[in-house]
This record gives sequence, structure tokens and C-alpha cells, in this order.
Amino acid sequence: MQAVQPNSKSQPTVQIEFPKFSLLKSEVALVGSHLFLAFTALSIGLLMGPFQAFRRAPGVTQLLGGEAIGMPIFSYYYQALTLHGVLNALVFTTFFIVGMSYFVVQRSLKRPMKYMPLAWGAFALMVVGVVLAGYAMISGQANVLYTFYAPMLAHFTFYLGLTLVIVGTWVATFNTFATYLDWKKDNPGQPVPLIAYAILANYLMWCVATVGVATEVLTMQLPMSLGIIATTDAQISRILFWFFGHPLVYFWLIPAYASWYALLPQQMGVKLFSDPLARVAFLMLMVFSIPIGVHHLYVDPGVSEVSKAFHSALTFVVAMPSLLTAFTIAATLERAGKKNGATGKMFHLDWVPKVPWGDPVVTSQILGMLIFIIAGITGITNASYTLNVSLHNTTWIVGHFHTTLAGAVFLTYMGITYWLIPAMRGRKLFAPKLAVAQAYTWFFGMILFGLGMGRAGIEGAIRRTDMGVVGSFMSESWAGWLNLSAVAGVILLVSSVLIYVVIIGTLFFSKEPIEEAIEIPILTEAPKDEFIPPIMERWGMWLAIIVIACIIMWGPVLLEATDFVNGYWSVGWTVPAQ
Repeated sequence: MQAVQPNSKSQPTVQIEFPKFSLLKSEVALVGSHLFLAFTALSIGLLMGPFQAFRRAPGVTQLLGGEAIGMPIFSYYYQALTLHGVLNALVFTTFFIVGMSYFVVQRSLKRPMKYMPLAWGAFALMVVGVVLAGYAMISGQANVLYTFYAPMLAHFTFYLGLTLVIVGTWVATFNTFATYLDWKKDNPGQPVPLIAYAILANYLMWCVATVGVATEVLTMQLPMSLGIIATTDAQISRILFWFFGHPLVYFWLIPAYASWYALLPQQMGVKLFSDPLARVAFLMLMVFSIPIGVHHLYVDPGVSEVSKAFHSALTFVVAMPSLLTAFTIAATLERAGKKNGATGKMFHLDWVPKVPWGDPVVTSQILGMLIFIIAGITGITNASYTLNVSLHNTTWIVGHFHTTLAGAVFLTYMGITYWLIPAMRGRKLFAPKLAVAQAYTWFFGMILFGLGMGRAGIEGAIRRTDMGVVGSFMSESWAGWLNLSAVAGVILLVSSVLIYVVIIGTLFFSKEPIEEAIEIPILTEAPKDEFIPPIMERWGMWLAIIVIACIIMWGPVLLEATDFVNGYWSVGWTVPAQ
């Protein structure tokens, strides 16, 4: 099925012969099914976005005649906001990450998943979960946004569905580690290829982080939605959610980092500047991404100043792997520019125009990196207690969040999509120029959206609240910036249409076949000329470090909230009288 052939431009890559379709055996069907569900959910979630921007923009209200903003298409604000957040930030990302992970792990380790029926079982669990949660959202019984903590309450199918999605990812994690351990037996003493290393680190972090939200759902939200308990403690709910909620961002980011580190250099025909440094970045993300979530709880009662100070400090520390990434990837891009003729002139920046900007795979990822600079700066701002208190419940956070997930992460995922779907289909990418146009329109649209929301937030524009309802307060200082966000919404809507034109065109209308075997930018071995310490793959040790860090950083927060110091638990659960 696979053969390794040398690449004259870089290290060996894998060539794939497309197997005949078999529902239970074909990895093409498995990965393709995950991508299909991911982009189906995304198609609905994307449509919800621009209408929220329109709803908040007073210019759109005036354009539609004031009261016309209350028309049905705009009136389901919280339902649309929940669909937008859950489908884009939870469903699309999870299915995309799991599907991509299956693909790159199998290619880099040169073997199929150890338990292919188990992979399909995990997929089935996730699909059932999405159907259940989707029913609750579409029927209007789960307008709780994607930050689903108490005291807001949804229909039980919402919580049950999301639980099944998480359980599905746990099964996928088990399968991936089982496949890795088999590879390790056949390759004793050899470091695992970088792309597989990144996936393993991401899954390990994810399984620890999801313990928090699983505990919240199974012991608080789900029993309350079923009427088993009458009340619960909102503070405990928020703590358990944000134990998961902030590392969720890194669950999205690590696959993007993996593409920048392990795929992009191959796509540009150069060697990564430093493989060991990349692994250090993934280790730091894995260890430090969970014990930093208290900056979401700065204004909550029951969280001590000491806990806030420690979490604030560690939030600054987690910026270090991003700085390492900036250095390593910039050096790698410079190598690519020099390979294409850059000579070091123009303050050593003449390599920038030499990067293949006409390639949608490369362009999408580099634009994602550029917008991540903005996302990172606004994220560091949130670590500061004083600034966080002023900005956290404003649209500043909306701008930061979108430049992170909808900017850096999403553009990189599009770059991955533009080589992955052609590889799955066996046909070249449809209309590459349209794909490049999609990347640029998304980039500029998201920059404008982030600017509008961020600046309105500095002026005090509130988030989450429906500001389009008749009689709601609208400051003149917000209006222009919110109108700018609505303009950005139009640009992003156009870009969204281009995404599906390219994908559907590749699936159904692309006629030019790829050669008998397509080169996939996935290395099948670690570099021989760089020393990679074996300690980096001592996963049991790293898991223990993560658990200890979580106990140190989150244990006091939980004990403070439960008032355990005073000798009793005050979670406030009340069982209804029988």
C-alpha cells in the first residue's frame, strides 16, 4: 500500500497508492467520513456568524428600517450563537482533528490503525453525539452557548451528545497510542516522526483536560437536566468547565503547529530548522496548557488572589512555545526563500517575496501565522488581572477568540484541507486560484472583524448580550466599530462560499488525475543528524507531570470554591423530594 521514496528537495516522504474502497478497511473512507461530518457542521456554523455581526451592527438595523431587525431570520440570536460556537469550535474542529490525525499517523508510521473497527466505533459514538446535541440546539432547547456551564441549563440530549463526542475522542486516543506502541516495538530506540509526536502530545493533553468537563456534565449538568437534582453550584461548574475550556484552545492549536513544523517545510522543499526544538514546543504546550484557566475566573467569588497570581504567571509562561515557534518557523521560511533565490538583501527580508504565495497550501498557513501574532498579543493581554477585569466581558474577547480559532487555526486547517482532500480523492485541487483568493479574503475579513470587535470592546461593548433587540443600549462609541465587524462578516461570508466551491469542485469536477502515487508531505522518520533525547517519549512521566501540575494549580481553586477548608462541602446539590 505504501512505499518510501527519496525526495531530492528534502527528507523522504511517503507515497500512497489509493486502495480500493472497503467500508470497514479503507482508511480513505474513515478519514473521509470525519472530514465530511466536519465540513457539514461547518457549513451551518459559518452561516450563523455573519448574521450575528449584522444583528449587533446599528448600521444594519437602520438599513433594514429599525424594527425590521426583529424579523425571524435575526430574532433567534442565542440559538444562532450556540449553533455557531458548538458547530464551529467543537464539532468541526474535533472531527477534523481526529480525521487528520488518523491520516498523518498512519502515513508517518507506515501502518494502518491497530484497531480499525474501533476507529469506526469511535466515529459512530461521535456521530450519535452530534445528532443528539444537534437536536437540542435546533429545537431551541440548548441556547446555552458553547460555554455550557451552570446556571444555564439545556435539554439532556445536549449534554449526553457532547459526552459521547468526548468519549469518541478517548477511544481514538487509545487506538492512536496502541498503533504507536506497535511501531515502537518494531523500531526500538528510534524517535517517532515529528508529526506523530505532535498528535500523541495533543491527545495526551486532551484526555487530561476533558476530565474536567466530563465531571461537570456527568455529575452536575446532566443530572440537573434530567431532574435527578434540583440545584447545583455555578462556581464549581465554571471551575470544572475552564479546567477544560482553555486547553481546548491548544487542542485546536497543536495540529496547526504540527502542520507548520512537520508539513510546511516539506511543502516548500526545505528541512525544518530544528526538530528537537519543535518537540520542546509541543511538550511545553502539553504540560502548561491546562494549569492556566483561572484567568477566565478573575471576577468570580471564591478564587483567592494567590491562585489568580499563579495562574496569571503560568499564562505568560505558555506563551514561550509560541515564541519558539515564531523563531523556528521564521528560520525555516527564510531557508525556503533562499532556496528560491533570496540573497539576504533588504535587511535580510528579501526571502519574503520568494515564498510561494501562489500556492494555497502554503499561503493559507503563512497567513494563519501572521494573524496568530495578533491573537497572541491580545491573548497575553488577557493574562493581566487588571486588563482582564476591564476587557473580559466585552467584545474584545470576541475579537481575540476569532483571530485565534477562526484566524490562525482555521486558515491552517484550510491549508491542510487543500492537500488532504486531493490526496483522498486522487484528483488535483480544483481552481487553486480560487483557493488562494479564499485564503486572502478570509485573512483580511478576519483582521477587520478582530479590529472592529476588539476596538468596540475597549469602548465597553458587551459580549454575549443581544444588542439588536429593541430598547437595548448602544453607545455611539461602539457603533462604527460594530458596523466595521458587519462589513467583515460580508467578506467572510464570501470567503466561506469559496471554501465549498473549491472542496465540491475537487470532489466532483476536478478532472486532472494525480499521478499514480502522490507525494504527501509527511516524514516517515526523525532526522538522523539531530539528537532527540529519549526522555521526550516517556509518556508516563509526562502524564505524571501534567497531573501533578493540575493538582498544584487547580486543587486549591477547587478546595476554595467548595469551602473544604472549613470542613464541609457546599456544592449546593439538592435532591428533589420523592
